[in-house]
This record gives sequence, structure tokens and C-alpha cells, in this order.
Amino acid sequence: MLERQPSLSALITCEHATRSVPQRWQYLFEGCPALLDSHRGYDRGSLELAQALARQLNAPLLVGEVTRLLVDLNRSASHPQHFSEFTRGLSAKERKGLDAAHWKPHWDRYREFLHELPGRIVHLACHSFAPVLDGRTRNADIGLLYDPARPQERTWCRTLAGHIHSRLPELRTRMNYPYRGTSNGMGQQHRKVFDDTRLITVELEINQALCDREDWLNLVDELARAVESIVEMETKA
Repeated sequence: MLERQPSLSALITCEHATRSVPQRWQYLFEGCPALLDSHRGYDRGSLELAQALARQLNAPLLVGEVTRLLVDLNRSASHPQHFSEFTRGLSAKERKGLDAAHWKPHWDRYREFLHELPGRIVHLACHSFAPVLDGRTRNADIGLLYDPARPQERTWCRTLAGHIHSRLPELRTRMNYPYRGTSNGMGQQHRKVFDDTRLITVELEINQALCDREDWLNLVDELARAVESIVEMETKA
């Protein structure tokens, strides 16, 4: 008997998981430890969320291994913020080397997953945002970023928001906040190749203030269960 192929596969990524700088490039950041520890250096809490999702969904997890200030894994190669002010002035050869060592393998592996995984793919990119930026307080705990022009993506996010509310009613969930779901990113770039009958790509943004809660790890487990409930529902459909 032929095994039934799953109708839905999950893929978890975390582009800004770490503040790490390979030894070769540490001289670029001398005197800047606070910056590397800030929201500019990495997305605090995003790795714990990604790990919880991968564990709960038994899904592959693709994790960035260097700080976004070295090379931003969530920007396309031609984007102005692909390199930061610390690396933009490097020689073309050095920038090409950074891409070859860190950016290209991440994007290549993501693309491989999109071709390998069966059924429709739900890509959840885990990120986080600073509670206050440029003097403005962000009034949300969770942001779900998607492309409004993709109906199945929109429906999926609205369903997820409902499941999150049922499990964590005290959290404020907003759509396409604090950033637009159509902004340049790895998932956004691949929407050009796959329609939403094959790929749903969502950035799951969490407020970094949540990381200071005593129940932080329980909270990310609850978020993962909220996602799992949708995946199970669609798989059984």
C-alpha cells in the first residue's frame, strides 16, 4: 500500500537567532558589545520560539549563525540593508566571501526545503521586535506578518490569531505590525516563485518584553501549540 503524503508541511526558520561574530570579523565590532546585544544585533527570544515550534511540529529548523550586523540573512542580495554600516565598506571580495560563507548557504538550504517538503508548506520565520523604538512604544505582543494579496496566507494568519487568543487571551496580536508583511525578506522573495497553494510564508514577530516574563518558556510552548492546532486541523481535512 502506498503511504499517503501529508497535505501540509511546516518549515521553521530563524534568521536573526544570534549575536555571534566569527573571530575573523571581530575587529569590526571592537567597542560595540552593547550594540551586538541590542535589537540591532539579534532578535532576542526568536530562537526559543523557533525551537519550540520545530519541536512541537516535528518540523525542520533552519537557524542563522551570525549577527545580522555582519550580513542580514533576511534581506535579498541587492537590498541596501543586506550589509550594515560595519560591513558595507569592506572590499567587494570580502563582502562576496561573507555571502558565500553565511548568506548563500542559508538561502540555498531554504530553497532546497521548498522543493523537498511534500504538500503545501507553511513557512514560519521567527523574529522579535524591541518594545520601544525611536521613543515609540509598540502596542502589541505578537505580530503576524503576511501578504494581504495572498488569500490563503491572510486566512491562515487570521485563524492563527484566533487560536493564540484562545490560549493566551492576555496577549495583543496584530496583523502586519510592527512591520509590513510585504517588506523585503527571505519568505517575501520566494513568494515570487511559489503561489499560496504551495507556500504560505509568515513572519511571527514577538515583543522582546515577553522574554522577561517568568513564564516565558511556557508562553512559547503555548504559541507552538496554537500553531500545531491549525496544522493538525488542516492535515486531517
